[in-house]
Amino acid sequence: MRAAYVDASALVKLFKDEPETEALSEALGACPVWVSSELVAVEARCTARRLGGAEVLERAEDLLASLDLVGCVPEIQERAGRAFERPLRALDAIHAATILALGEELLEVVMVYDGDLRAAVEAEGMTVAAPASS
Repeated sequence: MRAAYVDASALVKLFKDEPETEALSEALGACPVWVSSELVAVEARCTARRLGGAEVLERAEDLLASLDLVGCVPEIQERAGRAFERPLRALDAIHAATILALGEELLEVVMVYDGDLRAAVEAEGMTVAAPASS
């Protein structure tokens, strides 16, 4: 079964109401398996705490429990450290390398709202979605 890759920029929209939240939730509803890099757990928890309140953190934890997390194995670390067509920050490079490691064979869709990460992954030939309200 193919999966939806959900990076931190997408995951946050699921526990913090934003204009894209409804469209993203609907799009992900068609995909029973969600996957991300294990680093998304740190990103989500830090963002939830920054946004404030135990309720936000609890929503983030519930979402994290529904994700299949991919470890930051040496091959992913090595690829993340190499140049991408669009220069990336370290965490985005790890997400990009994880997406590329999974590839189109395993990923049905890649949900990314971060512009730099999106451009880098698309330059590698992957299709990226960022559902928005119409």
